[in-house]
Amino acid sequence: MDGIIFYWISWIVWVIVMFFIPKTVPYRFDFLFHLLAVMVLAGYKLEAPLVSVHLSGLYLFFILCVYIRKKSIIKMVELISGSLIITLAYASFQLFSLLDPIWLIMKPAYLLCIFLNYLILLLFKNWKHRLFVLLIGMMMGDIIYSALLVYHSLPYVALAYGWHDNAVLVLGANMAWRMLEMVGQYIYLISQTRLLSKQAKENFNQ
Repeated sequence: MDGIIFYWISWIVWVIVMFFIPKTVPYRFDFLFHLLAVMVLAGYKLEAPLVSVHLSGLYLFFILCVYIRKKSIIKMVELISGSLIITLAYASFQLFSLLDPIWLIMKPAYLLCIFLNYLILLLFKNWKHRLFVLLIGMMMGDIIYSALLVYHSLPYVALAYGWHDNAVLVLGANMAWRMLEMVGQYIYLISQTRLLSKQAKENFNQ
């Protein structure tokens, strides 16, 4: 059933942030409020002449645009360019999976998760920029995909529960990769510290 993964993961994250993250952490309340708003608005959709779109996606798009308004022009151009690349990648993947599904060697959601995360790792090093570009790109890509289907008289609701499940999987995999990066950095620092201390002892003994 579409939406189950989204609601399960969202509630788990909300509870963890609410009860286990200190109140002194910046943007903690903002994150809780926006996550709850997205979960509530996910059940409502806006009907337009050409496309139908769920309100949670529009709300999320607006909030993300507000949060980057203080970025420099160069950084905003970089983020927008990356978002356009992810947009085209997402829309192209969905079209290929619809028109030529025989090349899908596993569940489309898993392939999409691997494909987008590999692409975003090539584009950005900052993990916050990765999350922003992934979300914006996936939203714009789903809207474009919806417009193409509606143009050919095929009904499709943009940013529906299926999209929310895909977004949670993609972002979750990206955060898991970020955790691996942090663990790798920690192990590297420990090994370097031990190596330096060992070299210092050897030099002292000499």
